[in-house]
Order: sequence, then C-alpha cells, then structure tokens
Amino acid sequence: MLSRRSFLRASLTLAVVPPLGVVLPSSAAQPTKRLVIVTQKSNALVELSLRDLKHMYLSEQVDGPGGRLIPLQQAAGSPVREAFERLVLKMSPDEVGRFWIDRKIRGQKGAPKAVAPVELLRRVIVSLPNTVTYLNATDLTDDLKVLKVEGQGPQDPGYLLQFD
Repeated sequence: MLSRRSFLRASLTLAVVPPLGVVLPSSAAQPTKRLVIVTQKSNALVELSLRDLKHMYLSEQVDGPGGRLIPLQQAAGSPVREAFERLVLKMSPDEVGRFWIDRKIRGQKGAPKAVAPVELLRRVIVSLPNTVTYLNATDLTDDLKVLKVEGQGPQDPGYLLQFD
C-alpha cells in the first residue's frame, strides 16, 4: 500500500512529466525586441563596435568620418535605455547612476544628453550632424540610418542588441 506522501509524489511527477512524443516549449524564451543604433541618413558612418558604443556613452571621445560622434540617449527610467545600459554598458540603472555621480564628484565630464520623448529624439538626430542614438526597432523611421554593430544589422541572426 502506498503512503499518502508517495502517492502525492507520484501524482506530481505524472502531472509534470509530459507524455512521450510531446515537446514542451523552451523555457529559455528568445529575446523579442531589438535595439537599433541610428544616425542621420547623410552620415558616412556605417558601423560601430560595441567597444566604441560603450566608450561613447561613458563620455569618452569616439570619432566618425565627420568628426566627433555625439551620443544622445533616452530619458532615465525608459525600458529601452535600461536595455541599452544592460547590453552595451553592462551596468544596471543603479550602477550607471553611481558611475555618473562618481564622475561628477571628480569634476569629470557628465552623461550624454537625454532627449525625450522619442519623437523629439528622432528629429534631433535627423537635424544635427554626427549625432548617434539607440531606439527600439519599432520606433525606427525612414529618415534615419541604421548602423551595423559588430558587423551585424538588426535583421541578422545573432544580433547582439536583443532584449525582452
């Protein structure tokens, strides 16, 4: 005779284990959103490395074909900005905040200018030479030029700037 505990354990095992031939969806869901790095259409820049993106958004000088690149970013607290900071800067929002406070205390250069809302950010990128920003791919418009990152465009498999 089965004890109550053994019966419950066996019942749970049967409920959790799928029948043979049944394929369960992967628990590791693929990222569904993509960040795009953009500049104005007339810019000769075609590609940026992750290293250059990181340096640029940590206020270090990065030059492009037309001179110094000017990074602009989305407003603090934006899910797209948080994804960018996690993927490119490899920092959480708290770590980014501490980084900028430390730089300010030391009298160093501040963070890239934040422009909100996204519609205004796009207009600024279109009108100012050498500006670069990141957007959710769904916010992309035809008047912007998408830059490759590490040789890959957002449509390529294995694109590095994907997030949930």
